[in-house]
Amino acid sequence: MLMETIGKPKPLSEVRVLFFGMTGMLSRIPLAILLNGGVNVCGIAVPASVLPPYILPKHGRHPLTPSPHHPLTSSPPHPITIPGILELAAQRQLPVYPVGRLKEADTLDMLTAVAPDLICVSCFNQIFPPPLLALPRLGCLNVHPSRLPHFRGPSPLFWVFHEGQPETAVTVHFMDAGIDTGDIALQASLALPDGVSGAQTEQMAAERGGRLLLAAIRLLTNGRLPRHPQTEPGSYFPIPAAGDFRLDVNWPAQRAFNFMRGTAEWARPYPISVAGHELVLRTAVSFDPDQVLPQPLLWHGRTVSIQFNPGVLVTAVT
Repeated sequence: MLMETIGKPKPLSEVRVLFFGMTGMLSRIPLAILLNGGVNVCGIAVPASVLPPYILPKHGRHPLTPSPHHPLTSSPPHPITIPGILELAAQRQLPVYPVGRLKEADTLDMLTAVAPDLICVSCFNQIFPPPLLALPRLGCLNVHPSRLPHFRGPSPLFWVFHEGQPETAVTVHFMDAGIDTGDIALQASLALPDGVSGAQTEQMAAERGGRLLLAAIRLLTNGRLPRHPQTEPGSYFPIPAAGDFRLDVNWPAQRAFNFMRGTAEWARPYPISVAGHELVLRTAVSFDPDQVLPQPLLWHGRTVSIQFNPGVLVTAVT
């Protein structure tokens, strides 16, 4: 199903895009791709919590206008390294809109005054309320690093590794009142080679997502962006808890290795029970998908080989 044309299509540079994001790669890289692709980004909305408190407006919600010489404020008490999209805002002198709860009247008033034609989101930590979803005439597009309708939720890449998936995808979808349940516009596969880190995967997803989002905006402004409802039940996963880092010897060794490598940036221990011994693993060293040990585990100094099903995982322990 194709997106209906809303009035006469405007050139890309005339469509006002308000970008919502955080300070990591999944926001910074897609925003940079949009800016370099000629998209008219009229402002950047970020959670107020990611900004130093001394630069926030003391009365009401107002945009901040950083510049290369004064990225966040003219007289910061300490030097600041500007992370992610805030650095891009400083370079392009784009207004930054610090937002609290999106349901607050003053936040909605501030964003309404921006008058965006389109809202684009890539890694944001709040659900959009109906008034915000209805604000832009072209709707709201979100970049989600999974193959929707599967792995909905706030940490899809963690769960992709946890479930032992050999590949994932990046999806650009229209936003609705649900969590990652809106119509799918564009989608592209993303291979996950053995041993790939979470940071490498996030960068690949961000680059793929940014290119997809730019393509989606170009198609949308010409009334040609597809919309495919999510008809499959799909799946939702929450923010990982401590117990979600536990390994199981019934997993293939390849799954355990890739899970540990892909989630190492979380800096959490990986508990596992092996033949009645409770171990706490730290770093995945290697795996052999076919090896069979003479016993469930073998120690080699501060590393241990563990029999999985099938294969053997070699890891460092605490």
